[in-house]
Amino acid sequence: MVAAALLLTACPPPGGGGTAPTYTTTITGTVQDASRTGLGLPGATVSASTKPEPTTTTTGPDGTFSLQVKHSGSFTLTAAKTCYGTAPAQTITAGGSDHDAGVIALTPVPEPTGNDRFTLKQNPGTAANPTYTLTVNCVRTVTPGEFASSPSSGFISITSNTRLAGRLGTTRLNRRVTAIELPDTLRTIGNYAFYEHIGVTGEFTIPAAVESIGLGAFRYMGQNGEPRLRFAQDSRLKTIGIVAFNFAGISAMPPLPESLETIGVRAFEDAFASAAGSSLSNFVIPANVTSVGNYAFGSTVFNATLTIRSPHLTRTPTDRTQTRTGNLGDSIFTESGAATVTQEFTKIVIPRAVFTSYTQADLDAIFGPGGNYVDLADGTTTLDITTLTP
Repeated sequence: MVAAALLLTACPPPGGGGTAPTYTTTITGTVQDASRTGLGLPGATVSASTKPEPTTTTTGPDGTFSLQVKHSGSFTLTAAKTCYGTAPAQTITAGGSDHDAGVIALTPVPEPTGNDRFTLKQNPGTAANPTYTLTVNCVRTVTPGEFASSPSSGFISITSNTRLAGRLGTTRLNRRVTAIELPDTLRTIGNYAFYEHIGVTGEFTIPAAVESIGLGAFRYMGQNGEPRLRFAQDSRLKTIGIVAFNFAGISAMPPLPESLETIGVRAFEDAFASAAGSSLSNFVIPANVTSVGNYAFGSTVFNATLTIRSPHLTRTPTDRTQTRTGNLGDSIFTESGAATVTQEFTKIVIPRAVFTSYTQADLDAIFGPGGNYVDLADGTTTLDITTLTP
């Protein structure tokens, strides 16, 4: 790991002699991924070479930092993060005034190959029945089935050999990985990439740079562990694939990224460890979403307001039949094949254009009968399809 150096020079002491004064300078800036414009890097180490000990801080979730430095002469400022190399050097003249270091752009290291793509570390205190943390090292794309615990599934065959084969044996393989750590360099997670790691527990984060999560990528991931799923701040995620988190056993529904465009069929169906699928008081489908697949959140109980911010989920304007051909799937919050709809929200806040593009039968099929619909424009006006012109 190579540090990026920024040279800061203190102002000379007044009068040209005597003991050099001590300055206190606050330096602010942002550490970003040089290969992804505007993508901040959380957890990067920023360090000033002060004496006798360096002054350090780490970047926040959006890559920003603020570092207060006490100094009496020149010093260097470095930024470093695992999986990243050198940034262009800067020279900054600093005295008692605060300084903006601007953007420090770190370049990703070359993508590793073979077994260098991951690390397995045995968890402490598990000698008798060892469990492991799987760390994926500096990769851009996790290929289909690359870290699956099984070479095949009921939906597709995984053609690539799992990289865990031979490392964990075959007995209780799907229970031995209890934590999965993904790198900030990651952009694409392939189909069934981490299929059937049912023992994963604790917090599980999808890094900000990930744009696509493939079919069944985390299916059955934490069925026995109830992991806490979260999407990193400033997420660029666009696609959550079919059955991506199906039966994953996650503890609660996290807020969805604002960048999200597509939520696949059964993406979160039966994904939650308990009947309470959300601890949110307001579950939001973001404004960029263009498609929500059938049963996307099936078997989920939300005791919350549902807010649909997206104006893109209207029925196809040319559809003149009573058959819905829009981009909101059937029974998106109910169990696949359920004869009756049991899911209800306290309120469904929805754009008027989306609401009026469907028939009442459509809305009942999507959200359940008797939904309390409210206009997104003001959050209060009740929408009644019988009084509106589609």
